[in-house]
Amino acid sequence: MNRSVEFTDSALRALAKMGKVQRKVVLSGIKTHLVENDPLETTRNNFPLRRLSPHAERELRLDNWRVFYAVLDDGLLVLVNLIGEKRGNKLFIEGEEFEL
Repeated sequence: MNRSVEFTDSALRALAKMGKVQRKVVLSGIKTHLVENDPLETTRNNFPLRRLSPHAERELRLDNWRVFYAVLDDGLLVLVNLIGEKRGNKLFIEGEEFEL
C-alpha cells in the first residue's frame, strides 16, 4: 500500500526548530510507525487520543516527542498536525506549553 504523509505548517515549524538528532528520531519514527506499518494499529506507543481534540485523532510517542496525527482517505494519507516535546507531565509545541 502506498501511504503518504503530509505535514501541517505547525508540524514543519516544529521539525525546523529541532536539533538534527531529535529530528532524525522523529522522522524515522514517523516512517516506521505511520508509513511502513498500519497507522491505525493500536500499540503501546501509537494509540487514539482518549479525549476528542480538534487537532488530531491519534498520538505517536517517540522518546520524549509526541506526534499528533489523523488518518485520511481510507488509510492512504497520514496528516501530521502537531509535533511536541513532553517534559514531565507538560506538552510543549513550538516552545509553548500546549493543552490538547
